[in-house]
Amino acid sequence: EIAKEEMSIANSKKNTDYFHDLYLSLGEPSTGNIKAILGLRYNDNGEFSDITSNILSSSFTVGSVVKGATIAVGYNNNLITPGKYITDGCIKIYGVPEKCSFKRLGKINDLTALAYSSNYYQFLIAVGLTNNKYSPNIKLNATDKEFNIYRNTLASYGLGSLTGIDLEGETIGQIGKTISDDLLLNLSIGQYDSYTDIQLLQYINSIAMSKRIKLNMMNKILNNGDVIKKNDTQVLNNLEINNDNMSRVHMGLQKVLEIGTGKGAVDMNLNPVGKTGTSETVYNGDNKTIVISTSLAIYYPEDNPKYSLAIIAPNISYENDEKAYTYPITKHISKKITDFLFLNY
Repeated sequence: EIAKEEMSIANSKKNTDYFHDLYLSLGEPSTGNIKAILGLRYNDNGEFSDITSNILSSSFTVGSVVKGATIAVGYNNNLITPGKYITDGCIKIYGVPEKCSFKRLGKINDLTALAYSSNYYQFLIAVGLTNNKYSPNIKLNATDKEFNIYRNTLASYGLGSLTGIDLEGETIGQIGKTISDDLLLNLSIGQYDSYTDIQLLQYINSIAMSKRIKLNMMNKILNNGDVIKKNDTQVLNNLEINNDNMSRVHMGLQKVLEIGTGKGAVDMNLNPVGKTGTSETVYNGDNKTIVISTSLAIYYPEDNPKYSLAIIAPNISYENDEKAYTYPITKHISKKITDFLFLNY
């Protein structure tokens, strides 16, 4: 009902001409249990269709929500000095237009780079991974090696790998095949490969628990009160990041919801952790229109994770000649769901 309400509101707002579908999943980080999943389609007549089965295979470019994992590439390869401030800016590599954050963010460190979603900070990590020091018009000469480091890291969190969910038809999404300097930078900010909503749920669960846990729909089966089958928690892998750096990730993602791009998405009294994402892609069947999708992944509370939530709103907005506007549907849904859970459970 929350999703239906928000989708109806969104479709009365500006720039939502291409917005039809929404995916969300609610889980329990410590066990991988799925509490609820939903795929919903808003039709032209104002009616809704259930497309929940598509949640296993429909994948999207999710944007900066992945930075909780891609920043680990910086920590693990000694490309970040925790707490060190730099000035946010733009990257200009050879043959590619300048690439920047969504706005100039001033002085940032590893925590505020996550809070305010600095692309520049992530780009510098990618440059450093190629054993280069940034200078304008640089050629990075990126290879499979750097792409594999990013993808292996992302997969260890659940992005670009099967979640192991006990349903048939799961796919890993789209993994780009082209290797280039530009696309390496895109990969570092979630603007290349595509992921499913349940992968996004496993990703935020992994950050919560410092390990990747298999997702499952079935908890246990009872017969006259006796347990005849139980789905035990299964750890797929531990995360390759030390405790101090993982604590930095948690602090940065707390700031996302406290002061950053996710402010207002969750009551801070719940001690939440999370990340927002925005991506731009070409609309299917229309090579002229650039559509904007938004995503959000959160868990709470930080010290004893009880719930996790992943939301993807594909094509919620699009680029046009009028003033840009993107309805904040993921924030609104997150706030309503987390408030409901707090009041009712």
